[in-house]
Amino acid sequence: MKSLLEKYLPLSANSSSSSTLHAERQKDHYSHFILRLAFASTEDLRRRFSRVETSLFRLRFQNDDVRERQAFIESLNFDWEMVGEQEKRELGPKLMAAGGGFVRMDEESWCKVDWERVPELVETRKVLLKAGKAYVPGREQLSMVVAEFTTRLDKALEVSLLRLRVLIMSTAKKSLSLPPAPFLVSMRTIG
Repeated sequence: MKSLLEKYLPLSANSSSSSTLHAERQKDHYSHFILRLAFASTEDLRRRFSRVETSLFRLRFQNDDVRERQAFIESLNFDWEMVGEQEKRELGPKLMAAGGGFVRMDEESWCKVDWERVPELVETRKVLLKAGKAYVPGREQLSMVVAEFTTRLDKALEVSLLRLRVLIMSTAKKSLSLPPAPFLVSMRTIG
């Protein structure tokens, strides 16, 4: 799958010195927003787009290096509370037991969230629960990031649908010409 991504959907890391980085980002953004408009018209198309875009996001997120992942998470302003060094030392043995054990405590980042946000991690006992909070190790944050990405994407698709309807209505009122191209693309059977 990685070779297909590199061939058809290249996207270098932010830290890379690739001369095509800006063009890759621009192409990725354009295609995302054009497809968002095209797939916004029905619930089935929105689910399909969300599923595929989430899979692509998961692949790209996993292929990023650790520093870029952490910078990305911090840039999104999730309502997660990062666990400080003092709290890590206080809860060290409990965190290690809950996290399945690892070599060095100081190499792992932890965050605190309400336990209701990570039921699958609570169910599989991969987090420490304390005072209604789940302490999630860095390696388990992928599921939280993906869930948050999907939630935000679904909301954005709803907004796109509303804007597309306004655009179509205003176009229809102004002239009797064809509707915008994204609407026409969304009417076709895709995939």
